[in-house]
Amino acid sequence: EPTDHCLMAPSKEIFEAVCDKLEEILETNSTQNFGEPTDQDDNDESFENDIESDGSMLDFPYGGSNLTIFFHFVLYPLKALMHFTIPDVRVLDNHGFPISSFSIALVSSFMCLVWLILGSYAMVSSLETLADLLNIPVAVVGATVSAAGTSLPNYIASKCAAEKGLGNMAVSNAFGSNTFNIMVALGLPWMLYTSFGTNFQPYHALRNDGILETVIILFAVLGIFVINVTMSGFKLYRWHAILYIILYIAYLIYVVLYQT
Repeated sequence: EPTDHCLMAPSKEIFEAVCDKLEEILETNSTQNFGEPTDQDDNDESFENDIESDGSMLDFPYGGSNLTIFFHFVLYPLKALMHFTIPDVRVLDNHGFPISSFSIALVSSFMCLVWLILGSYAMVSSLETLADLLNIPVAVVGATVSAAGTSLPNYIASKCAAEKGLGNMAVSNAFGSNTFNIMVALGLPWMLYTSFGTNFQPYHALRNDGILETVIILFAVLGIFVINVTMSGFKLYRWHAILYIILYIAYLIYVVLYQT
């Protein structure tokens, strides 16, 4: 028996967007009834293709360059440790659906964090020793090589999100990681050291090394980003990326000249 329904929306734009989405769903359902491929089927197929293309870290790089094969054997022990300590959440069943449970995904995420912590600690310690041997200011190494190395996982995560069309996730990951670095990665060690290392006494050995100027530059670049995104209607263009790369190169030049 047909009935009348009333659809309410906060604005005309939202109402039209909902109507367009409903029409799209109806068209998709009608296409499924005729047995034609749908967007969901394409997404499932692309998901399976992504898993197959990634493969395992232990697979031999057939068709790779000599340098790729060389680093494969050099890094094989480290790859093996990661392979056997991080559960693979990409395992699919016979129907192509992931079979990993929430607990497995949680353990995998935790082990990834453990390896990131170990790798970051080893990299920072090595760079500090290298800076002492080459007589390079630690601030220069921290603002250049160390910053780029510790931000590499964030870059990979943002790149993967951007390639899948998740631009908001890519930008949020960049801002969220920096917010975490400032508030937790700095705040938590300071709290622990001033609580137990100095017996609840203030720490007076912190050197300036251009920290104030760096913070001012950070806020300036953040302001430029907000203005650009707002003026462009929250759309990212190629010239935005070129602008930020130029600003980063200028920042590196400033740090090297200021510290040396």
